[in-house]
Amino acid sequence: MSERYDVLVVGAGCAGALASERIAREGYRVLLVDRRRPEELGHESCDMVEDEALTQAGLNAASLTTGPSRVTGLEVISPDTATTVRLSEIPFRIVDRRLLATTLLARAREAGVQVLTQCTVGGVEVDRGKVIGVITDRGAYSGRLTIGSSGLDRVLCRDLPSGMGIPRRLRTSDFISVYRETRNVSHEHGAGLQSGSYRYHVGLYGGYSWTYTSEDGTLDIGTGVQDVPGNPDPREIVLGYVRSHPEVGERVISREGGRIPTRRPLSTMVTNGMLVVGDAACQAAPVIARGVGGALVGAMLAADTATASLEADDFGVDSLWSYNHSYMMERGAHMAALDCLRLLMQRMSDKEFSWGMGKKVVDEAEISSALTGRFAVPKAMTKLRTFFKGLGGVPLLVRYENSLRNAQKVFDHYLAYPARYYEGDFADWSQQADILFEDAERV
Repeated sequence: MSERYDVLVVGAGCAGALASERIAREGYRVLLVDRRRPEELGHESCDMVEDEALTQAGLNAASLTTGPSRVTGLEVISPDTATTVRLSEIPFRIVDRRLLATTLLARAREAGVQVLTQCTVGGVEVDRGKVIGVITDRGAYSGRLTIGSSGLDRVLCRDLPSGMGIPRRLRTSDFISVYRETRNVSHEHGAGLQSGSYRYHVGLYGGYSWTYTSEDGTLDIGTGVQDVPGNPDPREIVLGYVRSHPEVGERVISREGGRIPTRRPLSTMVTNGMLVVGDAACQAAPVIARGVGGALVGAMLAADTATASLEADDFGVDSLWSYNHSYMMERGAHMAALDCLRLLMQRMSDKEFSWGMGKKVVDEAEISSALTGRFAVPKAMTKLRTFFKGLGGVPLLVRYENSLRNAQKVFDHYLAYPARYYEGDFADWSQQADILFEDAERV
């Protein structure tokens, strides 16, 4: 090993940069590594981020965009376009992803983090069942603790020896393929567009599509489809929208695409000497695949655990376990429950989804829950009982009720996540979680 640090962080996205900063401010030596150049960090687009997560991270939303940060409207539209649900409360802010990345990286550097860009990590160095460093194209670096925040690449997870707890691979069907473009608004046809408003079309190919009109005269268009055989390329969906909507201008300002894991969080995000955050830990919201809020929350909790472990000079699974437990209590239980609803949505036909929205089986309360990442089943179950009185036996209602029941069981199970690590207790908890999601898959 060439150099030794207190903490190595692989991936300088929002999770890695924020975790690095918070640990460095406690006086520890932190190395933040990323394969990209500094100007390539972040995304060339704006995104909705939970206001609460930004506040907790000490970020001022108004400084993270060149335009207004308020979302003025949020509509969710059924696949047949016959039903539109408008959210009355919108707990999101508009954030420029490139500006967010720049801000977090600057804060990390100001805190004393050593940043190493254009450095490709090949894998982890493991000694006697413990991660002790990383191997890069610039040499090897050792650390008392390693944090994996490399996003979809999950480069550190892929290289772990079997039996270290953190999954090395994820199912293809747990991913969404996403493509988006930012274009100018046509001066001739775009006068009627409402600036600052998001419009979601849900249920399309196991995913969703969206448009967002900015006050600067640009239009963000994107779609995400479940990553399974037979589903179309999301680029074709976006281009089809462009061709059929004259308000969309011809000039492409930016474009990007990729894959996002949209499933419940990993059952464990720690192993001896290492923990993972952000997309590497599957912390994006299951239904709409927005990951910034989850990554910020995960980074803060990971930094708290890392600091405590550094103070105790203990980096075993039992010492790092509080990160798992804190995340499940703060956010993970909600994400796991909503994952049950994602599984149902991805098996519903467009006709069923449109019927459910049209009959208000799925209304503002359920949609708000899915978008904000907060599971709330009691009201939905009460409403379903009313529907059953008049529409008893409708197959979709039966499936929806069963899915809600499963989601409640999953929610309760994740709230009972082991507070301390005992191998037998965690094995029992994991086995029960697998059984619950097998039931969710069958619905």
